[in-house]
Amino acid sequence: MRITGGTLKNHPLIAPKGTKTRPTSDKLRQSLFNICQHYVEGAHFLDLFAGSGAVGIEALSRGAASATFIEKERLAANALRKNLQNLNLSSPSTLLIGDVLTLLKKLKGKTFDLIYVDPPYEKGLQEKTLLLIDTLDLLAPDGLLFLEESGAHPLSLPPLKSLTLQKERKVGSTLLYQLIKKEKSL
Repeated sequence: MRITGGTLKNHPLIAPKGTKTRPTSDKLRQSLFNICQHYVEGAHFLDLFAGSGAVGIEALSRGAASATFIEKERLAANALRKNLQNLNLSSPSTLLIGDVLTLLKKLKGKTFDLIYVDPPYEKGLQEKTLLLIDTLDLLAPDGLLFLEESGAHPLSLPPLKSLTLQKERKVGSTLLYQLIKKEKSL
C-alpha cells in the first residue's frame, strides 16, 4: 500500500495484519481524490472506520489542513498511529480509538469539509453512521461525504434531513456514494 498523490506520493503505508480491516484500493483512492480535488486544499477531513488511515493520510498529502481518524480495531489503530508518525503527520491529525457511533457523538459542534465513511460491509453500520452524521450536523455547508460499500450490497439510504445523495459510482467491485449537504430552505 502506498500514497497515490500529493506531497507524500509513493510513500509506503503500513497495513494492519489480519482480516478485520479491508484497505481501500489505490484505484478507489485515486477516483475519490479526482472527484473532490477542488475541496481538499485546507479542508478538515474526517476518516471513519479508518483502518490504516490511507484515505485521511492521502487527504493530508494533497493539502488538507487536518484529519480526524476514528478506528476501533487495535491492530489497525496501531498501524495508523505508526503511519502518522513515520510521515510526520501527527500534528495535523487526531486519532480517536473506539466505536465510531460512540465517538461521533463527542464531535458534536465540530464540522468537517470532507467525510469518508468505510464501515465493514454487511453490518448495517452504513445507515446508522449516515443518520448520526446527519443528526449531529457534522458535514460543513458545501461539504462532501463519501461512503464506500460493496457492489454486491447496494446501500439503502435512510431518510436524512440535511444530506442528499448526489452521485453513485462503481469503482471496480466497490460502490462509492457521494452525498452533499442540502440547501436550507428559507
